[in-house]
Amino acid sequence: MTIPVRVRDRASGIPAPVHVASAASVAIASFFILVWSPHPWGWEGFDHYHDLGLLLARGGAFPTTDVPWGYAYFLAPFYRLFGDRPWIPLLAQAALNGLVPILLYRLVALEFDRRSAVVAAVLAGFLSFNTVYASTQSSDAVCTVLFLAGLLAFAGGRDRIAAFAAAGALLGVAAQFRPNLVMLPPALGAAYLLTRPRNRKKIVQVAACLAGAAVVLMPWTIRNYRLLGLVLPTSTHGGVQWWYGTLQSGPYLKSRVYNPRNAFEFSAFDYSSAAGRPLLVTADIPHCAPPSPGSIALVYWTDRQPEPVRLAPTRANAREFAWQVPGQPIPTVLYYFVDAQWAPNEETPSGLAARLPEGGANRPAIHFISDAHLDDLDVHGDLLDVFDVIRIVRGFAWREPLPDADRLDLDGDGRISEADVRQAVDVLLRSRTGLLFPEGAVDTLRVDDTRAVITLKDRSTLTVPRAFSGRLSDIVSEGEYSRALVRAAVPFWKIPELVGATPADDRTCHALRNLAVNRAFHLAEPDAMRRYTALAWDNIRRDPTAYLASCAYRAWRLFIVQGTEDRSTTYQYRGSRLVYTAGTVLSVTYLILLAAGVVLAVRQHRPVLVLGAPILYVPLTIAWFLTNMRYTVTVQPLVFAFIALVLVALFDRARNGRARRLSPDSYSQSRERSRSASATDGDVAVRRTY
Repeated sequence: MTIPVRVRDRASGIPAPVHVASAASVAIASFFILVWSPHPWGWEGFDHYHDLGLLLARGGAFPTTDVPWGYAYFLAPFYRLFGDRPWIPLLAQAALNGLVPILLYRLVALEFDRRSAVVAAVLAGFLSFNTVYASTQSSDAVCTVLFLAGLLAFAGGRDRIAAFAAAGALLGVAAQFRPNLVMLPPALGAAYLLTRPRNRKKIVQVAACLAGAAVVLMPWTIRNYRLLGLVLPTSTHGGVQWWYGTLQSGPYLKSRVYNPRNAFEFSAFDYSSAAGRPLLVTADIPHCAPPSPGSIALVYWTDRQPEPVRLAPTRANAREFAWQVPGQPIPTVLYYFVDAQWAPNEETPSGLAARLPEGGANRPAIHFISDAHLDDLDVHGDLLDVFDVIRIVRGFAWREPLPDADRLDLDGDGRISEADVRQAVDVLLRSRTGLLFPEGAVDTLRVDDTRAVITLKDRSTLTVPRAFSGRLSDIVSEGEYSRALVRAAVPFWKIPELVGATPADDRTCHALRNLAVNRAFHLAEPDAMRRYTALAWDNIRRDPTAYLASCAYRAWRLFIVQGTEDRSTTYQYRGSRLVYTAGTVLSVTYLILLAAGVVLAVRQHRPVLVLGAPILYVPLTIAWFLTNMRYTVTVQPLVFAFIALVLVALFDRARNGRARRLSPDSYSQSRERSRSASATDGDVAVRRTY
């Protein structure tokens, strides 16, 4: 498509108002950093980047896949040079944010016209929400600079392949600050190819852009593949964000925190969901016990191979040990314990021996290898868990047959009754909360033809439907004790210790502790991602219409600041009501003017690909997840470009209306001066081709 536009003469300089806007952006951000900030997070932000930056500054390895590397590596050099002084990288961040008006001016002047570019730059300098986030350790401000630089390279690279490659590289780096941008280069490239004229040259340009993005994403992707066995260009955080988004639907559209399905976030079972991937078992010795045992081994067996295997540690120092168990198929149950022996000394002439768990082969630890995230993984009945509570309730309420009735007859009276329900709940809550309930944790148990409702002492409830598919998500858990009950599991051999027992003395020194499987981040975080993804799909399956409606709501909500007085939903801090109100008024105004600007740009046949496509990209790609207005601050400068069109048009209409009230000769002279001013801006009429 061939479109008439105005293109700024690249030889012309940057107008003074743009420099003023840039200086104002730095000054406002510096004020927020050093004097007063309109947010509650302080210098260290809310995503633990401060700790990550310090760790990298000390030479440590990046210890997570939950966030991408970009912003932590931005902070690290400042901490390396200046020590733990967060205000120093924040001032550098404020200075970088001062480039936003300049970059936006150049981009809008290239795509629209110079007058609109000046207005957009002034808006970005004085009224951008990016300036707020520049005053805390958040990746948004730095990402916005990279994002705008990438778009500027894309828009200005019509005849230069290197510019398209640079655009891809800059946008690829931006995705390591805000992962939702990872698909922007291919999305922008596809939109560019769909516009006319369609030719081979454009294919080469888009290929260069994608290659530039791939080059900067490749090292991190390779690192993640080596660690996780997954092709992951950014982070594993998408799983939990998706699940949060599915919780925020139906009656919980405004806040996910009250959705009772929050109870299923953590499993009662210790399990891994990757078939064939080696399992890393770890344990350590506390400082109250002697280090360096003479021998230490992991003993394990499975329900597939019952012969015990004794493993020497693959990694060991005086107090920390690790063993690698070969990968297992799905489903498998792993039984294991650690056996250690210390040489004789003056304190222990016969030598010290220890096992963890202490029962050894008779009472081993249990780990499940399964991807049935919401099913009962305890296939051999080794544990008392919420699925057993469900079975007992159903057996008592509706006389359903229980295959393990003897095992679940906890009070030993030869029948399944309400007393067994109460005892099971007491044991599980004691194991989870540490509380002893002398009069029982269950307040009431109500049964009808469709459901059974257990009400606990804190008024929380667990509802078991009669129509039960076997998935945990069929039940409804509301309240603190009920959530604890859903997440509890106890070996049957331990039940006598939890019934009427006094609390154990936690000051006892045990020679071994912290026995765990796959605690390392590169093993735990992918497992969490898979669980969250399964939870998200389960929520969507139950009410797809409500979920789609919530996505539509979030697409709009992305552009609106919406505060509440609910502490569980939004941060509450001194002055927050005023800040949220101001944010709502500004963001609604921005959205209305954005819509008007898009209509005006189309009517004026303006090129909207580079400035408009990223604005559309954000809600299309992340409305499916938990979102808020912060996720659009990266594209807010582009919103200002369309707002600037409206403001310039309103100004011209007001000026022309005033000119019409003058004499005809004066009105003609006014129009001629307007044309001359536009020409001296360095704008020339051309036909832009995409």
